[in-house]
Amino acid sequence: MARFSVYLVLLLVSGAALVNGVARDPGYVLVAWGSWQVETSVWLALGTLCISMGLVWLLQRALSSTLHVPAALTRWLGGRSERGAQQYAEKGLVAFFEGRWEVAEKSLRKSLPADQRSLLQSLFAVLATHRHGQRQRALALLDHLEGDSKMPQHLVSIVRAECHIEANEWSLAARSLDALSPAATATPRVKKLRAELAYVRGDWPTVIELLPALRAAYLLPEAVLAAWEQAAWAGAMTQDDLSASALASLWKRAPEAQKSSDSGLWTSLIEQLRLRSEWGALTKALQGRFDQYCEPASLAAIAVLPGDHAKKLKKSLKRRVSEDPQSGGYAALAMIAHHDNDPGESEAMWRKACECRPSVEFMLGWATWCRDHGNNDQAAVLEVDAVALLRQ
Repeated sequence: MARFSVYLVLLLVSGAALVNGVARDPGYVLVAWGSWQVETSVWLALGTLCISMGLVWLLQRALSSTLHVPAALTRWLGGRSERGAQQYAEKGLVAFFEGRWEVAEKSLRKSLPADQRSLLQSLFAVLATHRHGQRQRALALLDHLEGDSKMPQHLVSIVRAECHIEANEWSLAARSLDALSPAATATPRVKKLRAELAYVRGDWPTVIELLPALRAAYLLPEAVLAAWEQAAWAGAMTQDDLSASALASLWKRAPEAQKSSDSGLWTSLIEQLRLRSEWGALTKALQGRFDQYCEPASLAAIAVLPGDHAKKLKKSLKRRVSEDPQSGGYAALAMIAHHDNDPGESEAMWRKACECRPSVEFMLGWATWCRDHGNNDQAAVLEVDAVALLRQ
């Protein structure tokens, strides 16, 4: 406040001095040009000059604003165009994720000229076009993108491979995937495409190799991955060129979910070893299996084993039966006792098998044993009991 007062006093003093000077000696200014001359006081000339400069400044501002109107209008119209393009792009992406391919194709391709679209927008436009059924147009768009120096070519190859897989063009899809660099091949999306291609072509080792990466990346539903896993391990187990040691190694590497009780993979392993007459490998596999489970497939395998191999399973089978008497292991022990030429032990095991778990299979098996040993009366009684049990 004090400073303002000082400034006000100084302005008053300066104004008073200026008015006093003008009143005492106004001076004059003479301007002559040809036959024209103008004479006025100094102070009026200074005032006129200041006013003229102000008018010139105002005119310059007015002209500048007028000249900048087209540029401002252009920026405004350009902003509206960009906002419209953005809206089309968003509409196209929403339609893409909703699976409305025709709307997605039109929106993504209409939003901006081809040379102004973003990378992802162009690729989504290709996929939408292909899924709309316009395969040749989609491939033509991919050919155009391959000539674009700004477009990463590995992305074009990935999208091309995906289009080929969707069209069941497996060889073309493999060619596109093979052209990728190691860095691009290591990406999760490429691994998914490779797994799809390997699954269709029955390349089970490749599917098995890629399954952990697909699970880690959450690229497919767990139900789909579980189905692929089961099919891949089953397919790998039934390959004709695998030796007994390779089959055993494959079984050991299988995930625990595929080695549960009554596993189809275990049944396949038994069948493959039986077809190859690999009795030693089958016996060893059964010994390890009886430590955990006693399944019908394992018990049935004992029936086809040669006697000397079947005898090796007696100890592990007795241990399993002592833990689970209803597992059906007594019937297998009866067969092993038959290989040992021990009729008393064999009959006792058949009796326990029918007592612990009465079944048509066990009763008929005991009846067959009785007929083989001349006990037809006992066999007839067992067969009647089997028929009665079957009718229940």
